[in-house]
Amino acid sequence: MSIRTDVPIHIHPDSLANLGDTLNQENTPGFQVWSVSREALELCYEGYALLNDTEKALLEANPQTRIVNGRPAKVVENTKEFAAATDAAWRRMTPLIDGKVKQLRGAMTVLAERVASAVEDPKRKTSEGLSHASEVRAYVKALPQEERSAFVLQAINDGDRATVASVLHAQPFLSGLSTEAQSMLRQQAGAKFAPLDHAQHQAAATALEYVLDASSTLGVRYGAMSKSMRLSPAEKAAEKLKALAGG
Repeated sequence: MSIRTDVPIHIHPDSLANLGDTLNQENTPGFQVWSVSREALELCYEGYALLNDTEKALLEANPQTRIVNGRPAKVVENTKEFAAATDAAWRRMTPLIDGKVKQLRGAMTVLAERVASAVEDPKRKTSEGLSHASEVRAYVKALPQEERSAFVLQAINDGDRATVASVLHAQPFLSGLSTEAQSMLRQQAGAKFAPLDHAQHQAAATALEYVLDASSTLGVRYGAMSKSMRLSPAEKAAEKLKALAGG
């Protein structure tokens, strides 16, 4: 897709290029994220460009001069027909973009579940495993506060899945950890035990932010256009005639 100077560059599909190495891998959940996020940005970019093209065509067909910021400027006479077309375009695109966002969230859920599964210890839910997990949490909680995260981080680096799962698959206070500390350790564990899925989940979150931002940018553009709509002189005259006739 070519780049246009009249469309914000941050909504162009190539703005995702820095995520390509992580996501654009066939037979992985990230590949769906890569495809869907690019499709979503294409929708936004093309929608923005189409509105610009329509404005330009209307300006060339019937240019109007108005005072803008104290200076005369050529503007589009925003008619009811243009307003209706703009609203119809936005109603058409909104469910398409929302569908892409739903797909992205679904892929992120799959990736999160894969990471959680990789960090899990298959024996943790057995009677022996539950007892062991309880002892691990009690041991971590008994450590000086400044040593608790370091202990778990060492277990992560050592590949000690049983110890890591005991701490991460339970409420943080049971190990004497803060929610923030456990979240940080969960990120470290994901990167250790499921490096690709974890990286793709992180990249997917970034891709989703790009898509939501592009959708917002497009919505602001269409919203501003709708708010600026006003009757053309001919339409005003037709409205007055209708009122005069009692219509």
